[in-house]
Amino acid sequence: MSTSSQVVRRLLGFAVPVGLGAVALVMMANARENPKRRPPAEQGHPVRVIAVTEVEATPRAVGYGVVRAQREWQLVAEVSGRVVEMNEKLETGRILRKDEPLLKIDPQAYRITASQQKATVANAKAQLSELSAKERNTKASLKIATRSLELAQKDYERAKALYRGGNTSATEVDDAERKVLNDKTTTQNLKNTLAEIPATRRKLKALIDQYAAGVATAELDISRTELVVPFDLRIRSVNVQLSELVTVGTTLAEGDGINVAEVPAQFSIGSLMPLVRAREASDEGVTPRAVSRLRESSDGQLRATVRLESGSLLASWEGVVDRFENIDSETRTVGVVVAVDKPFEQAQPGKQPPLVRGMYVEVELRGQPRPGCRPVPRGALRGNKLHVVGPDERLETREVELAFVQDAYACVASGVEPGEQIVLTNLVPAIEGMLLAPRVDEAAAASLQLAVTGEAASVRAPEAGEGSSS
Repeated sequence: MSTSSQVVRRLLGFAVPVGLGAVALVMMANARENPKRRPPAEQGHPVRVIAVTEVEATPRAVGYGVVRAQREWQLVAEVSGRVVEMNEKLETGRILRKDEPLLKIDPQAYRITASQQKATVANAKAQLSELSAKERNTKASLKIATRSLELAQKDYERAKALYRGGNTSATEVDDAERKVLNDKTTTQNLKNTLAEIPATRRKLKALIDQYAAGVATAELDISRTELVVPFDLRIRSVNVQLSELVTVGTTLAEGDGINVAEVPAQFSIGSLMPLVRAREASDEGVTPRAVSRLRESSDGQLRATVRLESGSLLASWEGVVDRFENIDSETRTVGVVVAVDKPFEQAQPGKQPPLVRGMYVEVELRGQPRPGCRPVPRGALRGNKLHVVGPDERLETREVELAFVQDAYACVASGVEPGEQIVLTNLVPAIEGMLLAPRVDEAAAASLQLAVTGEAASVRAPEAGEGSSS
């Protein structure tokens, strides 16, 4: 067989099966039906939600301040002298009790002054007694002189009568008249002496009062040389040593009372208003009128807790609201002074330190519990609106009325009902009626309960594959 015939047979053996296969494929393709398209299914948007509950909420406000003593004390020298005695406990940080001796200034110079003033008083009193005796003697002498003058006057009248009758000389008349004049002079001098005695007595009495005041001053200075503790206190600083010479007005030591500590904490007026029931004042800004209303409406309503957190130490003290201070013009905050009674007696070694001056602490104020609160997280609010899971798990936007707002949550008065679910996830965009795939965020619910009531709820651990946010 020729070579060309073999080539033709090989080509036909390859082309015929290929052609038959192509015809079969075409026939199968024409016989197959077109696939049917399914309508697109709507997918729910995954969101975190919590259920609305109705609880009793206690509004709170938190401020910060520096501890100070309600009573502060300075030991100031009221007399000059050398310190001759000094309490060995007069040291920084020591606690001293009322009437405990502190130090003594040398009183010798003041004792000498007191003795001199007493001697002067005694001398003046002696002069006053002498003046009284002189007054009695002068009155007796005046009585005698007066009688002598009367007799001299009679002798003078008789002498004149005899002279007119020629029975005596002019010399005897002159002698009688001279006797009258001498007695008159004596009488007048005695009267003048008596007239001067009251003024002299007043002068001596004034001198006695003056010198007596000097004695009292000297004795007061002597009492001021012995210094004692005026009330229970803790020594803050000491600026004197034994044998040191001190002068009037020198500050020798400083201390702080230990019976009551106070904290002037700063609060914004907005954070304080929810704590009281004066709702008419809640719409005002930071004004003196608002603060005045706050004072009036907060009587007996506010409770206070002072807290100190430093490293692993967490200490707290219960206090009372003592007073409201003025508005700070720079920070626009109100100072609330919280008093803690007997802070040193509450100290526990290793657990609770005493509340002392200079500590920077947190102050929490709590108002009266309010029933009927429907709390929602602050982050879930969009102004005065909430995103709610509606029927068929569709998104609804509700306008709500807020009873009061706190840092972590807000109490809703109306607009949502208990049992409804609030959307926590920030939806962008948030389309009214969009389908949702809600998942309860139990951690957020527990955190909300802790913020509202102060008590943590049991939190379920997330299952594998669950996240904390969508």
